Amino acid sequence: MFRYLTVVLAVAMAAAPGNAGAQVKAVDLFRLGAQQLASGRVDQAIESFEKGVQMKPEAKEGWYNLGVAYGRKHRFTKEVQAYQKAIELDPNYVNALHNLGLAFRDLGQKDKAIEVLRKAVKLDPGAADAWNNLGVILLDKGDLDGAVGAFTKAAEAAPSSADSRFNLGITLMRKAEKETSSERREPVLRKALAAYEDALKVDPKYYRAAYNRGVVFHRLGDAESEIQAYRQAIAIRKGYRAALFNLAAALSAKGLKDDAVAAWENYIRAASGDVNETPFVDKARKELKRLKGL
Repeated sequence: MFRYLTVVLAVAMAAAPGNAGAQVKAVDLFRLGAQQLASGRVDQAIESFEKGVQMKPEAKEGWYNLGVAYGRKHRFTKEVQAYQKAIELDPNYVNALHNLGLAFRDLGQKDKAIEVLRKAVKLDPGAADAWNNLGVILLDKGDLDGAVGAFTKAAEAAPSSADSRFNLGITLMRKAEKETSSERREPVLRKALAAYEDALKVDPKYYRAAYNRGVVFHRLGDAESEIQAYRQAIAIRKGYRAALFNLAAALSAKGLKDDAVAAWENYIRAASGDVNETPFVDKARKELKRLKGL
């Protein structure tokens, strides 16, 4: 999931009389921390930001950047506290709200994450990443209707985002699984198919969307389109094992013996030696023997 990692440099503020030295030093620390964070020196960045906010606790950008740095080190409780401080200073700080939601998610506090992300998108309905992340958490909680709504908003807010369309397709497939009749299931699957096709329009190299199109066509009983979709996924990503396996299975089911034999052999060559693929390789070898009459 996307997390805002862009560092916001603290803006130099007019120094109060008699305190100019401290103000300049805090700004310098924020700039130094930003440079350290950008170069991967996260521990040093944390130290710089911590010193900066001690000197200038009213600097919301300093607290925000400190939260980003804590997040890089998986110090999620500290991350939450830093974003909360930034939000105390500016309740409409959308980026801080977004990251706070993700920090709550990382702490396993999904309800709080949802609450905060809803605040973020209410303040900025065009915050596509916040909508997408809200959808992911809602999907994880099983709120399929809520997730569909969030991913739809994300897609509307970001016409160039393939991920939100892909996520919408996944959610619609899960909704289809819950339908008890083919009459109710099919239109939901058709919507999922359209979401994957939209993702491919935005990003023609989105091989997972091509693969999932094949899965949807399989559920719709359209073997020809299923085979074409898996071939498209393999053309985009050479050696894509899941697509190679499903392509071979679809060709076998359709009775295209020669094509199926070649497809199973291709899958076995690609997957042999990968422990995670062992159960599937075993199935492939059994099917290959059956097709060859061995």
